[in-house]
Amino acid sequence: QSSRLFTPLLLISLLLIYRKQVILSKYFQFSMVVLMLFGILLLPTFFTSQANRLQAMNFFAYQRTAESVNLIAQEDGINKDYFGFKILHGEWWTYTKGLAERYLIYFSPKLLFIEGDYNERHRVPDLGVFYYFSLILIPIGLINFIRKKGLGRNVLLAWFLLAPLPAILARDLVQTSRAFNMVLPFVILEAEGFYFLLNRLKASKLFYIIPFIILLFLFNFTIYLDRYFIHAPKEYSEFWLYGYKEIFTNLPDLQKYERVIVSDKYGQPYIYYLFYTKYPPAQFQKQAILDQPTPDVGTVRRIDNLEFKHINISGDVNFKKTLIIDTFEEVPTNQKNNVRILKETKFLDGLPAFRIMETNEI
Repeated sequence: QSSRLFTPLLLISLLLIYRKQVILSKYFQFSMVVLMLFGILLLPTFFTSQANRLQAMNFFAYQRTAESVNLIAQEDGINKDYFGFKILHGEWWTYTKGLAERYLIYFSPKLLFIEGDYNERHRVPDLGVFYYFSLILIPIGLINFIRKKGLGRNVLLAWFLLAPLPAILARDLVQTSRAFNMVLPFVILEAEGFYFLLNRLKASKLFYIIPFIILLFLFNFTIYLDRYFIHAPKEYSEFWLYGYKEIFTNLPDLQKYERVIVSDKYGQPYIYYLFYTKYPPAQFQKQAILDQPTPDVGTVRRIDNLEFKHINISGDVNFKKTLIIDTFEEVPTNQKNNVRILKETKFLDGLPAFRIMETNEI
């Protein structure tokens, strides 16, 4: 989705940067026709189901609650409907502050070099988006690149500054997967910084320390391999929904139960049930009903005698002939006398994941 916004912005920037060459080109009229056709092809994007999802998942769809607005009005002693209140505390201020904060976050050294994305699925433990040594190379490359002249510099800077825009307009405060367009300018700046530093070392007759710098790069790369392949799978297994395979490949005979209730705390368990049990697609399609209360992705609540939902503490454990798959948090200790635990699983970091339980009366 981010490229749908970034690509037109980049094209407009290129037209502005190379406006003299474009206007004088003999292909100017033809290019304008192509751009108009391209724009027409994009129009359906704004009138389809994807557009509806975009309307619900964008930053502007989330406004302040009425309670928070009333509290601010009460503190100021101003009616919230007055023009003065809208100037001082209107949504325009919230949006402006929020967009500025989101934009600057994507250039934050903390995000880029120290902690990385806030979402555990998009991060590596103890590392940022880039290597530690990039903290030195990228600023050197940026400073050196700004000093250069030419339209090529303007193209890179335009790309560099425009790339975060699709990400800041999304619902989430930070989501680096929506900012992939930032990779190219950052890599070019890092390469520019390395090239500049290498030439300076050669000119100052300090080239003998280059092997030590390379060793530092390799050490940083080794840290990345260790964190990514050894620590990340264990520390973040919960966020990658680890445990469904062990659960759905060790189910008892479901035919002896009238109801099978599967907790949906960790996303959409029906997908994993279909995959790991090799459920026949044709059979699934005959009964599948998409539950989509919002424009976001929907889910399926029932397959055969399986129900995918939040566990109802007061009711589900009291049903007869019921199998329950919960997440250790949904059936409290005082309800465990009503069930018999058949299997327990853990995440790779040792924390509890799922339980398979059946009600006592089968």
